[in-house]
Amino acid sequence: MSSNGVDYLNIEYLLVRAYDFLASFHLSAQLPSWVAGTTTTIVIVGMTLSFILLLLIVYAQIRLLQVEHAGFHAKEKHAHEHEEEPAKPEGSSRWEHIVALATSQNPSDWRRAILEADIMMGDALDAAGYVGVSVGEQLKIANPLQLSSLRNAWDAHMLRNQIAHSGESLELSSRDIQMAITNYKRVLEELGAI
Repeated sequence: MSSNGVDYLNIEYLLVRAYDFLASFHLSAQLPSWVAGTTTTIVIVGMTLSFILLLLIVYAQIRLLQVEHAGFHAKEKHAHEHEEEPAKPEGSSRWEHIVALATSQNPSDWRRAILEADIMMGDALDAAGYVGVSVGEQLKIANPLQLSSLRNAWDAHMLRNQIAHSGESLELSSRDIQMAITNYKRVLEELGAI
């Protein structure tokens, strides 16, 4: 009883009394010997099986990691074996057509090669972010520090302008065409178009 007249439940006392009650039965002394032997055998077999299962789980986990690792390597090796050669940029076939025109024996093909190369350069300048209505405007705003082949672009574009304004009356040599094609190639390579 407490000092203010309220009774409290003494848990410790109850637990001690329950333990004493259960200890008074002496269960191990009252069971037949075969039950104790069977129980001991079951415990030993259960522990052995648990240990074996634990070893199997660890082994399975290790093997799973090894197989997964080998699978990743096989997949990577398979990807490298079947890797296609890098795709050519979209402009490569277009550029090859221009080069074929430039190496033709026909001077009108040379003119077409220059005109098409200039159009291709304009498209590449557009893709690189150079704004302007014409290739000439795009080249005017280009910075030589950002586009190191700017002088090549101007030289090639000037020949294109001569062809566009003079037409068939402009006499072209194969050397002029090869220089212009080389200039266009430098610009297009720098812009990543070929």
